[in-house]
Amino acid sequence: MKLTTRPFLLVIGILILAGGVFFFVKKVTVLQVKNLNHSRTLRIRTGPSGSFSIFYINSIYDEPVSEEFQIKGDTIILKGVRTKSPAVMGYYGFDDTKELHPMNKNLGASFIFKKGMVEGQGLRIGEKKIYLNEIGEKGNSIQLSAESMHLGNYLLLMLCNN
Repeated sequence: MKLTTRPFLLVIGILILAGGVFFFVKKVTVLQVKNLNHSRTLRIRTGPSGSFSIFYINSIYDEPVSEEFQIKGDTIILKGVRTKSPAVMGYYGFDDTKELHPMNKNLGASFIFKKGMVEGQGLRIGEKKIYLNEIGEKGNSIQLSAESMHLGNYLLLMLCNN
């Protein structure tokens, strides 16, 4: 009986060790969404591309706008602004009427913006939508930060926050 148990336990031990190494070697890209007026923080794992967008209604023209971003390392890059409204295009200084206006603006590791007064402002990360009223109130300062962390650290943070 002992002869068959030892190889089984050895295989289980190797699998546990390999899993532990995987958790603390594999890195994931995380978008941290922090309300600076209240102690509310969300950490959302992005896909391999690190893409996400902020969507909102322009307060002057009451038209939808989406700002598209990409995380590269610990840096957030504004990749473009999307709108179908010629009035909003003019407001932002775009000369043409394309729906997507490409940009490549480095915003650093984080940036801060105000939660708008109009409802419907939120984040889109892959198929997931998060409305900012889940994290703050009108006028609150929201900080978005890019983080690259080990998968094990991310999973531990998710377990501790729930």
